[in-house]
Amino acid sequence: MAAGGIALMVWLLERLGFAPVMAFLARAGVGLLWLIPLRFAVAATEVRGWGALLGIRRRVPWLLLVWLAMVRDAVNTFLPVARVGGELVAIRLLRVRGVNTSTASASVIVETSVTLALQIVITLCGIALMLPLAGIQTPLPELLAGVGAAVVVVAGFVAVQVRIGLAEFADRTLGRALRAIGGRDLRLVPGLDRKVMSLYRHRAVLARCAFWQLVGFAGGAAEIALLAALMHIPLTLAQVFVFEALIQAVHSVAFVVPGALGVQEGSFVGLAVLLGVAPDAAFSLALGRRLRQLAIGFPVLLSWQWHEWRLRRLSSAQAAPTSG
Repeated sequence: MAAGGIALMVWLLERLGFAPVMAFLARAGVGLLWLIPLRFAVAATEVRGWGALLGIRRRVPWLLLVWLAMVRDAVNTFLPVARVGGELVAIRLLRVRGVNTSTASASVIVETSVTLALQIVITLCGIALMLPLAGIQTPLPELLAGVGAAVVVVAGFVAVQVRIGLAEFADRTLGRALRAIGGRDLRLVPGLDRKVMSLYRHRAVLARCAFWQLVGFAGGAAEIALLAALMHIPLTLAQVFVFEALIQAVHSVAFVVPGALGVQEGSFVGLAVLLGVAPDAAFSLALGRRLRQLAIGFPVLLSWQWHEWRLRRLSSAQAAPTSG
């Protein structure tokens, strides 16, 4: 998948022209470095939603959560984990820090549910805004059908968690299949369902989580606006909103491609055609975001591996006297 994505990026660059794309990047120059503190600021504010969910049961240091959130994002972006490996890594690292496994898991599950609901709403708003910008007459019945389908998806996802329970649902589906072929019973984290339902009862906390998720979306849109300003690409606020809303949707759909390589760049170019933006300019915006992802993601992955190495050394040191 990654090789295909890279091939698509190279093909797009060849079609659009190397010189025009590099010219846009040259205009931005060292100004691209401003994307790094902007991303840190977005992560530092967005993580407060996750912290609110965890804070009901246990206070977790804010800086630790910021680092864990960036590890989650880096793992999901650069490793072939179908955008779920980062969540599992974060849960494990929280457990190492003394957070109960069910508490950590429930916070991630509920936060993911809130993110899914908001992303569907934002995507539909982006589509509704894109159609008139692209000169397409808005098909109201189809749009309402999309809204209805989105509501059903989110409601079903939450209903499984609240009414049936994740453990019970897994046992009814995957667990039953495992027993049918002679496998062992499936048992999820004890107390997980109770913790998830407890979080859903705290409406104020859910609202805080949703608010900080929206702040994170605004930060992503601000990144596109900053890139456009640095590269002298004229974009309206509506165009910026559509780019960010639909690129995030594409990232979620293309979860099998690590980092959405090629998919992100192709989506920028496709949307540019609809929005009346020069394709080479849009490709340059995508490359600017990709450079930021690399500049932050790789060091974060290295810090995670260093942390894992330290944990292994500590575990070995503690086990040595026992074995002796």
